[in-house]
Amino acid sequence: MRKRTVVVTGADRGLGYALARQCAERGDMVFAGKYRTNWHLLEELQEEYPDRVEIVPLDVRYDESVKKAAEIILGKTDSIDIRLNVAGVWLSHNSGTILDGHFDYGRMMEEFNVNALGSLRVTEALIHAVLNSFDRVIANLSSEASSITSCQKTDQPGYCMSKASINMWSSVVLNTIKSKGGTVLNFHPGWMQSVIGSSAEPDAPYEELPDPEKVQFYTTPEHTAAGILRILDEPERFAGSVPAFINYHGDVMKY
Repeated sequence: MRKRTVVVTGADRGLGYALARQCAERGDMVFAGKYRTNWHLLEELQEEYPDRVEIVPLDVRYDESVKKAAEIILGKTDSIDIRLNVAGVWLSHNSGTILDGHFDYGRMMEEFNVNALGSLRVTEALIHAVLNSFDRVIANLSSEASSITSCQKTDQPGYCMSKASINMWSSVVLNTIKSKGGTVLNFHPGWMQSVIGSSAEPDAPYEELPDPEKVQFYTTPEHTAAGILRILDEPERFAGSVPAFINYHGDVMKY
């Protein structure tokens, strides 16, 4: 299998870490965005694969942090086959409905800044290296929560809007890069074992993933990551005039 260069944001834990690990295991060069100061799985992974894993400090909320991360990455490579935008937050899970009268707009702005603008910031900073690669793929972690046609939710508008915004910027970016061979894929990861709803602070203490014996999940980070990477082995299957919106099995989702 051809060795690829991959950049993964949100690689400290969960799906981002699973993607970074599985890419390293198969021989890819991985630049792993690190945000959590008290979580050290990436350091352990780097010890295991010192020639394949490069840890990059990265807070996607801030232009300066993204600029510094890009300088580190582009100082070591001018070609990025796959950009995996995984960093994300879910802060409005107790929002209630519009009738309850206590939407937290500060939390919504943070969700938008991380999920939508954060993924766009990093993509813009590295876009020329992506287009200079063989694969030329941008892969985003979207969500079924972004779907307008399938929406049945009455709460969490901030999170839903932030994920829908990823789908829109993906379309705008694809319109620019498809003539250059670029592809954009948006993934729904499934109802996955995750800590995304916990503290979003960089110095938050380490947390174990929820116990599947106590909370029922449909998938794990490892299972979802394997599905995403299988699809990324043949991204041309989903190339088109609009970004693909698919789950980790490759089933087409509705925008």
